[in-house]
Amino acid sequence: MPFDEAFSVVNFDTAQFFREGREVRPVKVMSRVGDLALSGAAVFHEAGCLLAVRFALSEEIFASGSMDLSDFGYADPGILSTMLIALQRAMLEQSQATAIELAYERQRSAELLERTSRVAGYMAHDFNNLLSIIRLNTDRLLRQFGRDEKIGKPANIIQEMAARGSDITQSLMSLSLQRTDTRQLLSVDEVIKDNIGILDSLVGSNITLKVDLYAGNCKCVVSYNDLLNGLINVLINAREAMPRGGQIDLSTSVVNGPITRDSDADVAEPSSYVAIRIADTGIGMSEALLARAFEPQFSSKPDGTGLGLPSVRNFVVEVGGDVWLESSPAEGTTAYLHLPIAEHVAPTTEADFGSAQKDAPKISDKQKILLVEDEPYALEALVEMLEAEGYTVTPCASGEEALIALEQDAYDVLLTDIVMPGQNGTEVARHACIAQPSIRVILMSGYVPDSASFQPEWRFLQKPMESAHLLQLISA
Repeated sequence: MPFDEAFSVVNFDTAQFFREGREVRPVKVMSRVGDLALSGAAVFHEAGCLLAVRFALSEEIFASGSMDLSDFGYADPGILSTMLIALQRAMLEQSQATAIELAYERQRSAELLERTSRVAGYMAHDFNNLLSIIRLNTDRLLRQFGRDEKIGKPANIIQEMAARGSDITQSLMSLSLQRTDTRQLLSVDEVIKDNIGILDSLVGSNITLKVDLYAGNCKCVVSYNDLLNGLINVLINAREAMPRGGQIDLSTSVVNGPITRDSDADVAEPSSYVAIRIADTGIGMSEALLARAFEPQFSSKPDGTGLGLPSVRNFVVEVGGDVWLESSPAEGTTAYLHLPIAEHVAPTTEADFGSAQKDAPKISDKQKILLVEDEPYALEALVEMLEAEGYTVTPCASGEEALIALEQDAYDVLLTDIVMPGQNGTEVARHACIAQPSIRVILMSGYVPDSASFQPEWRFLQKPMESAHLLQLISA
């Protein structure tokens, strides 16, 4: 609050009390809102003005040409009260202005995150559509010319590159905070083994990745992509904490006990869980930084998004587990991810799945499939593959065509993309279930928008998809 809004200042003509050159001047303060009148002196210097007032002014003070705090006695309660009220009002106004600015900033950040999420999601969808077309058509080549090394070998290379491209889209999906697949029974060790090449290349050539897997075939109900993205995010943080190189230890084990590290964990009910430990030899973290590590949109890196570790926490907590960090400056950081083990589940392996596919008989009852896909090349490849397996397929290039087909014939399976112009896949599926209650629904997409609502009995297939996985879902 400006001083002159509350007080009027009157200068005295008391030059006889000062030696020449002194910057001390007598003043009188008059309150603008009352009868209060105080006398005192003002000391002027380059940094500003110090004003000292009291009820009585002694001429001896000015005669000496110097002032001391003891010359003015105790502060007047009236002045202190006025100053305190003005100070409180100024602080309140400042805090209100700060709160409003923070609210605007949060709103702008939320809008930016939403736009980024939407753009990243649709980019991932389009990219996954392209990869799906590539994989489906290389499957066609391998079915027809797989024995020809000149064709089979390049086709396998193309498929491998498409799979790597799919890993890139998972980062986009993580950024867009969208669902990418459904939860399923997975062995954590198997997921790490399947992606050890990606994880090793991710940490860089100057960092040694040591992997020790002791969880065996213990399985957790998790999303494959969420689990892999969680590992990738932690490894990226570990890599960036070691700009000059170092070592990362990635290990798994089975532990019985409280799954969380809370202070009251001793009284928590023990359970079996897979413990993932990722330790680096990097620069470590201070206590202040450690306390904010999982805070959304907070990052210690200038170009960081602040989405990596929060997405890891969301994934782990959603499946009933816990995650935390332990770190000290210059002593590295260790991340712990605890995932509950699914009980009473018969173990299955990819070998079992492969043999089941290999020994599965051809479809003899000519199941009828309504296929809806707006990408022409993907539609063509899917029709050829399904018809080769003995299915009767009705192809539709849009949701509107599918609705007309549902009125004209009955189908056993609806296989539809989700994101399409006009009628999207979930709308077609709801209409199909009403028109033909016995129809089975399989949705496929590289991106699942938040507006999509699934029925519990519907199945979902992530693009780019494997032909064997698709056939398994159809025949299940």
